[in-house]
Amino acid sequence: MAEPPDRDGEVEVRPAEAPRWIDVTPRWTEAAIEALDPNEYDYQEFKGSLWLSKDRQVVGAFLHMLSKQVSAFANGAGGRLVIGLDDEGRIDGGVPVDLKSGGTRHWLEDVIPGVVSPGLRTFNVFEVPAAGPGSAILPGHAVYVVEIPPSEDAPHQANDHRYYLRIAGKSRPMGHIHVEDVLRRTRHPRVRLERLSPFGQAEFIESDPRGPKVQLAFRAFLLNEGRTLAHHVGLEVVLPRPLVNNDVRTRMLEEGKLTVTQEPGTLTFFRYHPTPLFPGQHLQVLQLWIGLHGSNAAFVNSADAVVRFRVFADDAPPHEGYVPLARFKVVRRAMSWLHRKGAADPAQEPASAAAATPAAAKARRRKRKPKGPRPSDPPSST
Repeated sequence: MAEPPDRDGEVEVRPAEAPRWIDVTPRWTEAAIEALDPNEYDYQEFKGSLWLSKDRQVVGAFLHMLSKQVSAFANGAGGRLVIGLDDEGRIDGGVPVDLKSGGTRHWLEDVIPGVVSPGLRTFNVFEVPAAGPGSAILPGHAVYVVEIPPSEDAPHQANDHRYYLRIAGKSRPMGHIHVEDVLRRTRHPRVRLERLSPFGQAEFIESDPRGPKVQLAFRAFLLNEGRTLAHHVGLEVVLPRPLVNNDVRTRMLEEGKLTVTQEPGTLTFFRYHPTPLFPGQHLQVLQLWIGLHGSNAAFVNSADAVVRFRVFADDAPPHEGYVPLARFKVVRRAMSWLHRKGAADPAQEPASAAAATPAAAKARRRKRKPKGPRPSDPPSST
């Protein structure tokens, strides 16, 4: 079976309590639609199918009405607009899936960004078809769920030149004080870890009397994806203690302007970036190292072998997340090399990117079936 695509540089956001691989894609089905609270709230609005189409044609005022709803959700705390439900939250048969060339869903995805000014950059449209025989959704029809998060580009103006907000479960015109509140909401920067990627050539070392080892370098890049200048920016990286030998620690401290804090099981490195980060600017702020050898080979393939991080920017809430190390191809190749040198057990070698997830590690612990060695990748330093 072919190995899944490499995931080098991908950053997965984690919850605050502990690292955990998260699938954030909603699973909208007919059952999920029927399970919704039938009441409308600031985050939830129901519209009947006739709100969008009649006699298999788009209603003439639809884009005008849609504009108000998009403005209200984007200017507030976000929410979902469900099209195909009556006022009591029951499926009314749904909307034809072929109202426009290419399909109704694709048409909605095309028109939604332009119904407000400035245009909406982030949203999702989900098409929910009939679940099967006895479905409340008619054949060739679907219920549409439009999810709109709170927008950093707010306030968004509807096409009637008004600004809207969700108030008491309704989309209502905003007063001046509401507009000022939304403007203040977008004044802090949005700085995140854009990517963590391998750098340079892996160092394959056989001269250490304790056994073969591999030293790997990574670079961390930050991005200010907001529209506000970030005056003060800092990056905190937490490395598991088994991956930090004396050489790794020395190399990182040689980078300069790093502070290190040691706690049981981890070392935390922090770097304050000395210059502001402009809106849209991305740059490298830190280079880090890890060391792989026979003594930590089992750990590398565990759910705990992650690089955790926190990004600080002025008074904005920290952006935090984690990256599983075994998902990097360069790490898997290093483990293959250690196996060939007899420093690592074949069972400790990640077989693929998919095998590096915490869920996969948990499954392996349950299974506990011995595996023979597999052909390994040729030595590579990229």
